[in-house]
Formats: sequence, C-alpha cells, structure tokens
Amino acid sequence: MSNYSSMRVISIFALHVLVVLCEYTNLPEVPQGVFNASTRVEIHSTTTAAVWNALTNFPGYADWNPFVRAAIVVSPLNLTLPEQYPVEGKRLFLRTQIPPLPLPVNKDTPDNLLNTQFAYERITHVQPDLGRLAWEYATDTLIQAERWQAVSDLGNGVVLYESREVFNGLLASVLQKTLGESLQKGFDDQGRGLKLFLERGA
Repeated sequence: MSNYSSMRVISIFALHVLVVLCEYTNLPEVPQGVFNASTRVEIHSTTTAAVWNALTNFPGYADWNPFVRAAIVVSPLNLTLPEQYPVEGKRLFLRTQIPPLPLPVNKDTPDNLLNTQFAYERITHVQPDLGRLAWEYATDTLIQAERWQAVSDLGNGVVLYESREVFNGLLASVLQKTLGESLQKGFDDQGRGLKLFLERGA
C-alpha cells in the first residue's frame, strides 16, 4: 500500500471516529416535540461523581446556576421537605431567570425581578448508574415539557454534561416565539455555569 493510500485510510478512520464522538449522547431518545432547548458541554479536571453531586444538590444551585436560581423539593401542600435531593415522584418548585443572569453567579447574586419565572415540576427519573436525571412540567394542560440531564465520562478527567427539554402542547409554539431564544440561552449558560463552577474548584 502506498503512503498516499495509507494516509487516506487513516484520515477516513479518524473522520469516522470524530463523527461517532460528535454523535454520542447519554440522553434518552424521546419524541421530537414542538421545539426543544438543549446544551452540551465538556467539563475538564473533574469526575462524573462531582458533576452528579452538583446536579442533585438542589440547595447549591444558586452557587453556579444563572438559569435555575432555586430548586426546592416540596410536599403536595407546597411545604419545603427536609431532604432536598431528587426522588422520583416528588414535586419540585423552580425559580428561574429567563433570560438567565450574566455569569458568573453565586448564592448572593440578586435575581432580575422582571425575568423571574416560577414552575412546579414532577421528578420523573433519578438514574445515578446511568448518570441521568429528569423532571416534567405538568401544571398546565396546554404546555407539557420534560427535561433530561445526563453525565458521561469521556476519560482523562473530562466529563460530558448534556441537558435537553422538549416542549409540547397547544401553546408550545407560542412559547417558542416568545421565550424560545431566552430558554435556549438559559440552557447554554447553565452548562457554562456548571463548567465554571467545577473547573474553578479543580
């Protein structure tokens, strides 16, 4: 085999590997929906355990998250529960910023009251062995949404964080037109905030 042929084979193989890596996801397959918001970011000098702990430590969200400023597990009577970690079937109250706050943020960063939104969610999946966490918005019959977050070990101290929320319902297209760009920025900046938080502590 000539040097040219060898190099061509190597190039094709490298391209194939690159395509496979680019297509890899730990998020489950779900119906496409009306629209979705998502993020995907590589976090260096960390572990899957550290990323998982950050995602499941709801009281710590304000330390790094410019999008979800508060995540509180509550009872059906809207009382804060003593144990603030995700459990399937539990109710979750979210206080968000849409669009998100400028990075970086911490627990003392004030909300922009004009951009503050509230939502009640139900935690649907807690899968530490798979590195997956999900909750769904089911308060309004006109809009349904389910959000997944996933963590994957890429090796050499690099962890892939992914998140995607799929929106459905009669008013989903209206939501897309009015807040679609701001929601996408919220997902992007949440990923960036998580990366800053974990790499800063490395």
